[in-house]
Amino acid sequence: MSRMALLTRFAPLTLGASLFVAGTAYAQPSEDGFDKDAEDTMAGKANDKEEAAAGDKMPGEKEKKKEDSGDAGIWDTKEDPTKAYRYVGLRYRHAIIPKAILNLFTDGGATVGVPMGGLEFGTRRDRLEYIFSLSYADYSKGEMLFKGKGQPVTAYERVQSDLAVIYGKVEILYEVPLDSRSRFSLLFGGGVGIGGVIGDLRRRQVYPGSGSDPGVPSQWNDCTAFGEPDATYCDVDNGHFGDYAEPSWASGGSKPFIFPWIAVPQVSFRYKPIKMLQARADVGFAISSGVYFGASIDYIL
Repeated sequence: MSRMALLTRFAPLTLGASLFVAGTAYAQPSEDGFDKDAEDTMAGKANDKEEAAAGDKMPGEKEKKKEDSGDAGIWDTKEDPTKAYRYVGLRYRHAIIPKAILNLFTDGGATVGVPMGGLEFGTRRDRLEYIFSLSYADYSKGEMLFKGKGQPVTAYERVQSDLAVIYGKVEILYEVPLDSRSRFSLLFGGGVGIGGVIGDLRRRQVYPGSGSDPGVPSQWNDCTAFGEPDATYCDVDNGHFGDYAEPSWASGGSKPFIFPWIAVPQVSFRYKPIKMLQARADVGFAISSGVYFGASIDYIL
């Protein structure tokens, strides 16, 4: 059989064998892992997406970013001096009016404590702080003996106060930071205000009983009427017998219907434990009410 005839006869077989060998070789798994099943391929793609979203940061850095995105911001107490910070809160103060201050204007009396409580709103910027407050002050006091400055001993009266004052005040303070994170600060300044007086001031003429010490009201007895029961002490000059209540200035009496508040100086200490909360302690001197001290707690808006 000739060469041409052999090639013609066996050519189809040779072509088929070549295609089979090539297909088998292509189906073998490669060392580079290109021929993987569908599940492995999908997992790889998902992992690639996660890496792309996370960027090129190390695993430790990714975890830190998640932690920082939580509530850690409430501990950032540092303030920007050029930014305004506003707050609202509650305050309490206690004023002590020494007997010595009362005796500048009257004789007798005793040291008086005045509790005060109320609401406040404040704003600060560039180290300057303004505090506006509305508070209730209790000036009620049990029985004391008073008389006008320089008047004779026969002018002593028993005085009982049921008075209270509703104050509106403003304080201006300058801040001195004590640390770099705005947690601790000292404040210096003062305040002014005006109050409306409510309640009664009762007065009764008295005469010595078991004793005559003006500092001990129980040693004195009440006059019941003009000349009764002691003609020397129970005179008609005042006519304050029984349940007499002093009229206000508006009615010609001596009970004030407004009361001033002038406080200079005032020193305060502020503590800010977290970003939205602060506490303040105050001490100062008010011309009309003596030494005072107190505290407040505020929510920073």
